[in-house]
Amino acid sequence: MASLVSSLSNSFRQVPQAGIPAMLDCILAATASSPSSLFALLLDAFHDLTKDIAKDGKKLDSDQCNHVSSFVCGVCHLLEKSGVNSDAFQSFTWKCFIPLMKIVHACDREMLNQTTESFVDVVIKTNSWGVLEETLVPFLIRSVGLSMGMLQNEESAIYQWTGSSVSQVSIQQRNYSDMIEESMFPLSLPISCHILTSILDAALQSHPEAPTTNLILANECCYAENFAGHLLWDLCNISVQLLSQSWEHRSCTISFLLPLIFKAFVSHKTFEISAHGKTYVLSRTCFLKEIWSCCKALFSLGTLERRDAYTVLSLYLSYFSSTEGCEDVNASDKAKEFDIRTESEFWGEIKRGLVDKEGLVRKQSLHILKTILDVNEGSQCYPGVPEKVSHQKNSSPRGMTKRGRWADKEAKSLGVGKICQSVDLFLTSQQRWLAFILLYEMLEEYGTHLVEAAWNHQEMEPTIVYAIESC
Repeated sequence: MASLVSSLSNSFRQVPQAGIPAMLDCILAATASSPSSLFALLLDAFHDLTKDIAKDGKKLDSDQCNHVSSFVCGVCHLLEKSGVNSDAFQSFTWKCFIPLMKIVHACDREMLNQTTESFVDVVIKTNSWGVLEETLVPFLIRSVGLSMGMLQNEESAIYQWTGSSVSQVSIQQRNYSDMIEESMFPLSLPISCHILTSILDAALQSHPEAPTTNLILANECCYAENFAGHLLWDLCNISVQLLSQSWEHRSCTISFLLPLIFKAFVSHKTFEISAHGKTYVLSRTCFLKEIWSCCKALFSLGTLERRDAYTVLSLYLSYFSSTEGCEDVNASDKAKEFDIRTESEFWGEIKRGLVDKEGLVRKQSLHILKTILDVNEGSQCYPGVPEKVSHQKNSSPRGMTKRGRWADKEAKSLGVGKICQSVDLFLTSQQRWLAFILLYEMLEEYGTHLVEAAWNHQEMEPTIVYAIESC
């Protein structure tokens, strides 16, 4: 058998990954070996394959990546042919998958994707979401939690739904620690987030009516849609916590977690999660409110935090701006939906961003404003801007700051206010905002203080934001 494993390992260097399953099927038929026995042999040999790479601590070169990817592909194929086997899945998790993730650099995106896809593909084909939920997912969530100094998040859905805990996962790890001692340590934050989002994406795309299996676990089996709800619940809670942490934590949240969470909520306003005879509801509205609260907290901090807050808002609007327009929706449903455009603080931050001393922040604010104005392009209804605007004799808004009064005075000397008042009666809200953007792009960097005066002439006081309901 040792010679067979050695020959297979050499074959993995030469045979394209797509041809690995067919090659193994031929070997199984020719040698009368069982998939489970060959799986165990290759799994034991995997440690020898990667130990030298782990010692060097260097990024895998192209040949090493292809060899390891083919090896993992072969092991996953044998795991699939072995049928639904909880012990085999745990062995693969602790002896192969996690040790490999520890030597793969976060920048090796192709390697990460290939390895994760191979494993998740087996989970989908065997409908083994329950095993995944009791082994790998708690370990990954624990890795993220440890990066924030948390030993265990007791509010984690995975722990609530399945009864799994960090201590139980540690017991599973210790069963294999005689061979893979390093599997006891957590993965890096970027890799943990990457794998979690890959798993969630696969679960969301998996067919909702997966075939039943005979897998018996300590807790009832969890199908793809229920598993997705559990994991989404956890990732929502994790995202909110990560946004209040360091730049690395916020970066991982913005790059990995939020895009997939937003994507999930685009097609589903709520997720119903059934567990232990009870039904729990995870709603889009509540999550978006929490994200906005996080952004408000970031705006009050330093430059990096403000920049990240604008990035989060840009990402938010890239997914939800098209669903929050003036479309004809049920009044009660519309009232329940969270619409960030009705938040006066939101418009205040956009205005502050447009005149920020940092060029990147100004660009982000302008991008957000353009995104919102493009929501109902072609219609005469724009968020927060009523068609009928009342012009006061005193064009200087009440409560204007000294800077604002000075900017308004200078704007009048240039004819900004006079022009606005003379043509406003003939402009739609769309044309007024397009004119404002054109003026801003001309003044940007050289006359940002004038933007405040131009903004005021848009009649964009916080109370008028609620005029969106008239659209």
